[in-house]
Amino acid sequence: MLITLYSILLATWAVVSAAATTCDRTCLEGVMDTFLKALTAHNTSLLLTTSDVLYVENNQVLTLGTGEWLVASSPGKYRHVFADPQQGQVGAITTIVENGVRTIYVARLKVDADGRVSEIETQITRDPAGAALYESMTVPEAVWLQPVAPADRVPRETLIAQANRYYSGMERNDPHGDYSFFDKDCNRIEDALQTTNQKTGAAYGHSNDTVFASLGCAAQFQTGFLGFVTQIRSRRFPVVDEERQAVLAMTTLDHNGTVRFLPDPFDVNNGSAAQPIPPYFDVPRSLQAAEAFRLKGDKLFRIEMTLTEVPYRMKSPFLPVEHLRYLGSNSTNSTAASFSQPCDRASLRNVTDRVLDTLLHHKSPSSLPIADGAIYTENGQVLDWGNGLWETLQEIGADRAYFSDPDTNTAGFWGATREQTTPGVLALRIQLDSHGRIRAIDVYDVRAEVTGARGGTMTLMRPPLPVEWQGAPLGKLDSVFTADNNHTEDLPDSLVDAYFDGLQRHTSAGVPLSKNCLRRDNGQFLANSSCADQMKGLGVNPNGLYNTTSAVRDRRVLVRDHKLGVVLAVAMVDNDAVPRSALNVTSTQLPPTQRVPSTYMVPQLIKVVDGQIVRVESMIKWMPYGYWPF
Repeated sequence: MLITLYSILLATWAVVSAAATTCDRTCLEGVMDTFLKALTAHNTSLLLTTSDVLYVENNQVLTLGTGEWLVASSPGKYRHVFADPQQGQVGAITTIVENGVRTIYVARLKVDADGRVSEIETQITRDPAGAALYESMTVPEAVWLQPVAPADRVPRETLIAQANRYYSGMERNDPHGDYSFFDKDCNRIEDALQTTNQKTGAAYGHSNDTVFASLGCAAQFQTGFLGFVTQIRSRRFPVVDEERQAVLAMTTLDHNGTVRFLPDPFDVNNGSAAQPIPPYFDVPRSLQAAEAFRLKGDKLFRIEMTLTEVPYRMKSPFLPVEHLRYLGSNSTNSTAASFSQPCDRASLRNVTDRVLDTLLHHKSPSSLPIADGAIYTENGQVLDWGNGLWETLQEIGADRAYFSDPDTNTAGFWGATREQTTPGVLALRIQLDSHGRIRAIDVYDVRAEVTGARGGTMTLMRPPLPVEWQGAPLGKLDSVFTADNNHTEDLPDSLVDAYFDGLQRHTSAGVPLSKNCLRRDNGQFLANSSCADQMKGLGVNPNGLYNTTSAVRDRRVLVRDHKLGVVLAVAMVDNDAVPRSALNVTSTQLPPTQRVPSTYMVPQLIKVVDGQIVRVESMIKWMPYGYWPF
């Protein structure tokens, strides 16, 4: 009896003790304040973390202390904090200065009972105009910060369910849906700009429509105007602020590029039934969104949203790997069990043409012989078979280069493309198994990014590239890449590694470059520069891509064509936006191309003759800093 009573007392003490050490609102807000001070002081030691803390920027898992920790300063005046003591979660929408430029910054922290941070999730929206609007607001609208009497609160399950209805209503946006979850006086801001019930006559988003933003929340959804959002996935509601009846949600909005017209309920096209979708949506895109909801009763009353672009179908590091639709031999046509054997150069080219034909004519992938468990990737992300380029490719140019490695059953391709109105360059690898079935298709598609009306086709919230391609004809691929070397060229790992090492070290020393080697990036030659010149040290050739980068990593050889002497490869080139001493500049004097932590995904062709690199052709795509493909 005494032992039982002691056990009960001990258990009671443990519960009371745990409750006493729970991080309440004041504690959580204090941890957020400490985090922002530590970030802008570039000092991780100021923040108490668990040994296995997970740090994420714009969906990229990074080492704590890297990325924004190296460039952030000056926390802004605007700070909107959400606290969830029950789950130990705190979030904030605020601003910071990034190498002299103010930007919108969203942070979410998971905090244990001892005040240690185990998760740091951040979203950086590089919109200086939006950040300036936030700073002019100084504080959130008062209703966000007002506690709600316990008797008037709805439970957290209802808060989450109503926020989720918002996403379900936006996804493919049925104009006849039930939008009764909006309060009649609902308002929304996006990057601090009011986008409902405003009478300025400004166009909304990438469109030319000037009526949409004048409507209320429910009326906007009843137009079906947002139907270009084809899926809203990775929906998470990590911070539920029951005291203030608010939710901070994190989601990914996919636009698969198949919606070609928007409803025209406002007759902005003078009687046309629909208006063409803006060129930005020509190609598949994903937007990572942080969105806050304030409820009034059980209705959405206020919405505060900010977003940034991530690679299409980028997965959340905070969720299990999402289900993918794999195709295999059990689901393919029995009449197409395998490609012809053996895998010689001619048959590998045939494989490539069949795959290209399937993509170009939007045929079912099941018409191809695909091995069990085979994967399809685009720009480093695993996609469902039939998604992405399968749905948007319209044209493949006549200027094509084919590459083959019969020893490894690998085929490669490089050629110009067009998706709707957007040109691109496609680098492709097809890997076959020993039975001639497709084991993997890897696509790297670098699209032209055009500055134009309503944002053109530019990736959202990215800095300018050192070498931009705005869609002008690239010119024919140099015939040297398709010319036979008349002998089998040795293409060892040591040669490829030496080349990438030279890019990383900013020196051509030890790199087997011919004296007349030329490099073209995004269709442009750097005037009066050889390959060796472009690898030179800091401060030389300031328009070059690699002079101030910090790492060349995740190097992948896709195809080695020994007969043509060509390596098709891809690498991730990091720019940490930290000025090097040799540049003799401060961070605020960095050119815009170098001011933001960035990763460049660079598919490239490397031509080798007699052991020396004679030509390099590369395309450059901006990615969030630290991007690590599948």
